Amino acid sequence: MIFMVPKFTGAAYFAATEKGAKEAVAELKGKGVAIDFLYTGPSVANPDEQIRMIDDLVAQKPDAVIIAPNHADALVPVANKAKTSGIKVITYDADVADPTARQWFVNQGTFTLAGAALVDVVAEQAGASARFAVVSTDPGAFSQNSWIAAMKAQMQAKHPKMQLVDIRYGLGKPAESFSVAQDLMNTFRGQLDAIVAPTVVALPKVAEAVEQAGLSGKIVVTGMATPNQMKEFVQRGTVKTVVLWNPVDLGYLAVYVAHASHAGTLKDNATQAKVPAGRLGTRDAVASLEDITAKGPLTLKNVIVLGNPFRFTKDNIDQFNF
Repeated sequence: MIFMVPKFTGAAYFAATEKGAKEAVAELKGKGVAIDFLYTGPSVANPDEQIRMIDDLVAQKPDAVIIAPNHADALVPVANKAKTSGIKVITYDADVADPTARQWFVNQGTFTLAGAALVDVVAEQAGASARFAVVSTDPGAFSQNSWIAAMKAQMQAKHPKMQLVDIRYGLGKPAESFSVAQDLMNTFRGQLDAIVAPTVVALPKVAEAVEQAGLSGKIVVTGMATPNQMKEFVQRGTVKTVVLWNPVDLGYLAVYVAHASHAGTLKDNATQAKVPAGRLGTRDAVASLEDITAKGPLTLKNVIVLGNPFRFTKDNIDQFNF
């Protein structure tokens, strides 16, 4: 029995991970693996409720539990309890603060890979010496600052002529994000080749501001958001590429990892191993992996990375619903 517990069930994003998980379960059953699967979690993001639900599931003694922790620190004790009782604990989408409280973390994409992908898109669409600005959320936002740090590292390594001319903050608010995008276009009139928004709130608003300014096709717009938010802008050509990951594949890989961990083909103490992952081929399980963050280098422990970020374009974006 494998239980999968998302951060919360009321989101199309996590429903997409469930879809991928069920696809993997069906494939494993088709190969003769006896496997039961249940997807359950709190209806809203609530760490206490999630902990209570996992506690109840642990009492049922499943073979494995796949968790997207709502709170990195708060989930450590219940993850540890499951692990010490012989249940294989896999985290996905987010990790617990103590990697020894689980077996493996299925990581949807490192900061390094995502930051590099964003800069590569700018280079491809606006040229190797593009001048671009970033619209982020909050000056203290760890994820966004880490993606920006990774963007700078990729510029230094691969695109040395590219210039990041300004970083503005929409503070996680649509109206504010729209306004700072307008301000950037006014400040750098004719001197701005691209705007990157590594935030689900800002990217649609940046695209809208560029359209309203009549600069579609003149200023490259890219960043990180979900396909449903960006479909209209991609269809109109204002945005050619949205960078994220495919949550269907994330849920799918998490089930294959949980199965390999339970079956013993993926050992808890493996330093490097290949994990069979159905239609994804194989994925590397590694004991440690270096990533770039806003606070300097970070070593991820016992991690399996889904792969390079997924690029949503006019050709594929309508296939997704999240």
